[in-house]
Amino acid sequence: MKLNTNNYKYKELLKWYRKALNQPAKKVVIDHISEIKKIIPGKHVLFIGLSEFRKKFESSKYVSFIAIDEFVSSDNITEAKKLPFEDNSHDVIIIIHALDYTENPYELVREIDRIGTDDVKISIVGFNKFSLWGAMKPMMNKTATPWLLNFHSLYSVKEWFKLLGYQSLYKDTSFFLPIISKNITKYLSKVVLLQKFIGSNLGGIYFLVFNKNVIPLTPVKLKFKGKYLVTTFPKSSMNKIR
Repeated sequence: MKLNTNNYKYKELLKWYRKALNQPAKKVVIDHISEIKKIIPGKHVLFIGLSEFRKKFESSKYVSFIAIDEFVSSDNITEAKKLPFEDNSHDVIIIIHALDYTENPYELVREIDRIGTDDVKISIVGFNKFSLWGAMKPMMNKTATPWLLNFHSLYSVKEWFKLLGYQSLYKDTSFFLPIISKNITKYLSKVVLLQKFIGSNLGGIYFLVFNKNVIPLTPVKLKFKGKYLVTTFPKSSMNKIR
């Protein structure tokens, strides 16, 4: 199975974030990025997703910073390795909406697991299916952004990483009310308080951070309950040639 990205969806989502109407959504993502950066220390960073947010993660503290915007599998890469990176090569991996515009999201998750180190931190931003956004999606124009994207629920994404041995370090959602007109933006600040009462998991955009739950190997001393006696050979058996 090839790991493919729909370039059209990527470009449309990039345009969506750059529109004046959607600047509140962009600000929400940028504000969360400031919080997420505090809990994802590392040296070798891989950024996968919208280039609109790439510079927010760049830092001189990193030894290496590689960004992939629109990625496709190369025919020169084996079926087992769909991204052009070595195993255990990155300790920080950032995914901004890449699961939303990727045709095979779980294949991307498996590849992320392959190239992540034992102490890797993985940050993910995406559209939450289990939200008012997700409820409205079937009724909206499928050719318009963000409705043409693949929404995923918090539960699904957490289960994918849980199966691979990861634990959640950070979880939050924001933007309870979808932006469908300029009039909606007037009420966004008031809806933030409403979301806290209704449910913190119901925001339209989710923010997750995982780390690998690796159990260290520690030597265990064996404890013998029984008593063992060591006796000498009887004198009659010593130096006896048969």
